[in-house]
Amino acid sequence: MPLAAVVLGIFVGRTVKNTSAGPTPGVPRPNSANAPQPLLVGGAPADDNPDGAVEAELARFLGGGMSPLAVKRTALQTMDAITAAYAEKSDLRRFLAIYEAASELGKGDIAAALERARAEENPIAVRALERRWAEIDPLAAVQAWTEGTAKPLGDAFFTAWAKSNPASALRWYSSLEEGDFKNQSRTLILERVAKTDPQRALDFANQLPEGKDQNQLISRALATLGAKDPAEALAAAKRLPEGPSRKAGIDSVVAQVASTNVEEAQKIVAALPPNSVSSAGASIAAALMRQSPEQALAWADSLPAGQSKDSVYGGLAREWANRDVVAAATWLDTLPKGSSRDAAVASFATRTAPRDPEGATMWASTLPAGEQRATTLSQTVGIWQRTNPAAAAEWVSSTPGLSAEERTVLSQPQTQRQDSQRLPSSRRQRAGN
Repeated sequence: MPLAAVVLGIFVGRTVKNTSAGPTPGVPRPNSANAPQPLLVGGAPADDNPDGAVEAELARFLGGGMSPLAVKRTALQTMDAITAAYAEKSDLRRFLAIYEAASELGKGDIAAALERARAEENPIAVRALERRWAEIDPLAAVQAWTEGTAKPLGDAFFTAWAKSNPASALRWYSSLEEGDFKNQSRTLILERVAKTDPQRALDFANQLPEGKDQNQLISRALATLGAKDPAEALAAAKRLPEGPSRKAGIDSVVAQVASTNVEEAQKIVAALPPNSVSSAGASIAAALMRQSPEQALAWADSLPAGQSKDSVYGGLAREWANRDVVAAATWLDTLPKGSSRDAAVASFATRTAPRDPEGATMWASTLPAGEQRATTLSQTVGIWQRTNPAAAAEWVSSTPGLSAEERTVLSQPQTQRQDSQRLPSSRRQRAGN
């Protein structure tokens, strides 16, 4: 019988007739000479590491408040009961007593009870009280945290908030200014809402500006849907508004499918417009390359020109470079000029640079002028500068294929180049004057 079912059976029985052989701390018991002994996990008490599934089920079952037959206690008596319950030898009785007591506390008492539980190093009570606070007054909890009058809230609080009121959690998150609190809350809020209510997460993501938060929320929500029904996840991704977030969403679904069924992922990509996926195409290509290079190349060649095909070529080059660098280089030599060849060369150069920075830099220098060439050269030359700075400097100063601007940029230390590349183009021009 599942452990959670055992716990709930104990609790339901207790609300009708107390079955404890000894007093539960802080909870009156009826007189019963024939009460059975406490049920122990595996015949003996387990350690104090809580069973998350049991705790979650208890929190759900007790979320409506104290049991109907429990005697009303003052807040202080309830806190004392929580303290005493932590010494209970039976894991199941310990969880039950703490969670039931926590469910009795109101808005005005949770903060003090949580502070006491932390001071007493009672992790079960901390989680129970965080869940309780998330259910009855989450905005007061996060306000106390952000104002510094309470310690940071943990996973139990945000998980319970995402389940009980995901709209409230998302609204609060979106109201935060960029900074430490938002950075700490990003995963706690976005991932948990996406896991508990993926459709709401997608609806909310459509209201966010394009950027990291929108992409993260969409990808996590689609991953949740995809784990249950990949077809529904793909349909949801296709319903997203046109733009980078829609492309990232489709990409994440295809990548998820490819992790378990590469043939099905191929069919999905073949049915999509040419510019629909990027990283997912590379993942499919890598998986096919591991199975059969010939099959991988045939599939890549069958795709229509576009970003999806470019991504596939990049994935092929990266995976082939891991397997057989000579064969991969030979293949690159056969490719006609174009964006697919450029994607393959860039991937090959960045993958081989740690082993052969000079050779990788030579390949990078064959790319046409533009951002891809600049980024790839910066990476390969940067690695070369760390392993053989004299040779790297000689190449930068004397090779005939570089422009004067490239020589200037590549002569700088890599960290300085990276800072310069983060500037908008107008500022980069002024910085170079």
